[in-house]
Amino acid sequence: MRDEYKAAKRKADKAVREAIRDGVSPYPPVMDSIEEVKLAKSKRSLGLLELPISRIKGNKEEGRSTAFANNFMPLLEENTEFAIKWQQLYDSYKNEGIRDAVKVYEYMHQFYVQEGNKRVSVSRFGGTDYILADVTRVIPVKNDSPEVIAYYEYMEFYKVTKIFQIVFTEPGLYTKLAELVGQDLNETWPEDLVKDLKSAYYRFERVIGKELNVTNEYILSNAFLMYLCIFPLKTFDKDTDAQILKNIRLARYELLAESGMDDVEFLAEAPQEIKQSGGIMSIFSREKKYTNDKPLKVAFVYDSDPDSSRWTDSHEAGRLYVDAMNEGNIVTSPYFANILGGTAKALEKAVEDGNEVVFAVSPDMTMDVLRAAVTHHEVKFLNCAIGQNNPSIRCYQGKIYEASFLMGIYCANTYLLDYPESRSHKIGYISRDDSATERANLNAFAIGVSLIDPDCKIVVRKESEDHDGASWLNEDIRIYADIEYSSRTSSMERPGVYREIEGKFVQFGTSYYNWGKYYLQIVNSVLNGTWNISEMIDRKSHATNYWFGLATGVVDIRTPGTSYQTEKMLQFFKNAVTAGHMDPFSGEIRTRGGEVIKEDKAMSTSWLNENIDGEF
Repeated sequence: MRDEYKAAKRKADKAVREAIRDGVSPYPPVMDSIEEVKLAKSKRSLGLLELPISRIKGNKEEGRSTAFANNFMPLLEENTEFAIKWQQLYDSYKNEGIRDAVKVYEYMHQFYVQEGNKRVSVSRFGGTDYILADVTRVIPVKNDSPEVIAYYEYMEFYKVTKIFQIVFTEPGLYTKLAELVGQDLNETWPEDLVKDLKSAYYRFERVIGKELNVTNEYILSNAFLMYLCIFPLKTFDKDTDAQILKNIRLARYELLAESGMDDVEFLAEAPQEIKQSGGIMSIFSREKKYTNDKPLKVAFVYDSDPDSSRWTDSHEAGRLYVDAMNEGNIVTSPYFANILGGTAKALEKAVEDGNEVVFAVSPDMTMDVLRAAVTHHEVKFLNCAIGQNNPSIRCYQGKIYEASFLMGIYCANTYLLDYPESRSHKIGYISRDDSATERANLNAFAIGVSLIDPDCKIVVRKESEDHDGASWLNEDIRIYADIEYSSRTSSMERPGVYREIEGKFVQFGTSYYNWGKYYLQIVNSVLNGTWNISEMIDRKSHATNYWFGLATGVVDIRTPGTSYQTEKMLQFFKNAVTAGHMDPFSGEIRTRGGEVIKEDKAMSTSWLNENIDGEF
């Protein structure tokens, strides 16, 4: 037997040893043994494709699975007929290549061989990257899992592009990719655009593979999408591979950041000065010192005027608080994107003016902030959003849902005490945004209400719907909440909870952000040298999110004129939350559909509490 088969078998034997050591199967996986595949009813022929051999994961049927290791190298002994045929095929491959297409089935982005195992094995051993394949797609049964939802989105993407190389498992990413290139998932994309996108992906794959040794198609695809968010597709027309490599090095942490929140560090308060002595303290001596003559310059970037938005107004109050509370070694300046020509230009102006810290107060600014941060590493950028996995920027948000929870308790208690004649057991709620943050606020409010009045329903009205006093009273609703600080609304109505007195609604309490305390804590971490303390300690670069709540005073409630007994009750619940003994989403939570939500999913799923009526 020739040396090629012996070398291939040695690779197979090594793969088997490693698989046994790792506790996984040493053989290629079999598609037909997957339970979800057995339930699938639909198949679709995709025709002939140039398929990356790395994407072929196993065999469709049991057959000769034990003839190959899980890396598709041959396992049978050298004196077998199988070994002879493998060697003959390899000789033909070296002289003529692989002439006939293999037949494969695709399920959930993975490919499984039905005919041509030895052709795959020989090609992989010979170092071939692609192989011609006749592909049949097995379509999974629809369900609510993110992977299946994303796969159905992928099929829409494939229908309009015929691109199978880009694979996402998170819903919405194919839509995001389409938006980045000015397309959608309904109409066939222009042929030239598809060619440009494929070419860009191949170039990116080649360069990032060499630089960061990334070969996994899921990581590659996510990294490519993030790259396009920072460096648009049109840049590939003029950028050399050397420039693409430079861009990758600039944004390497963003490109490798996984989707989701597993690699995000949430800080419940800003880091304080470390009391240790020794090596770590020497780091502080390198921190820049700020004085009245050379102050720390801090920019606040807004997308609207404080006079036209309760959201911007609350942040502007926070900026002014920083001005009032510092000792002259901090200077703040507002920048209005709506006046300066957009967020990107406002951020660039803030950098040009020498600001070392930049707060961008809207979650809609995230991608512009990210682009600025990647190209201006000397500036500390923060964005008012939560759960973002971008190490180059820090995100911050307040746990306003904790205050909403207390407002729910307060409203239900007021309803029972002050309106005993009412039989409706309804409290109104004005929804001004459909974001995850505002959904959490609504759910927390509803849960707070249910603790005091289990029979009470929350009647939701959208901002665009009629929600004047008469409309509430027509449904015998005597109390309603308008407590959202949405960045996507221009409302300047006073946020708060309102009750009916003699036919008119008057405010009797509110939840609020104290952004000034937030900003002062974060800016002080720059002044005292603790801004980068976590990286100094664990030597890692990860995404950092500040998420302050009642315990820090960043969010709170105001209930003027409340009785002693009610104030005492609210203080009891507030103390329980701040001490960590209670959370609005702890314990059993039931949705409108009767589903029980687990605590770890309460902030990440699109559910509504069981006592909520109306559409969010």
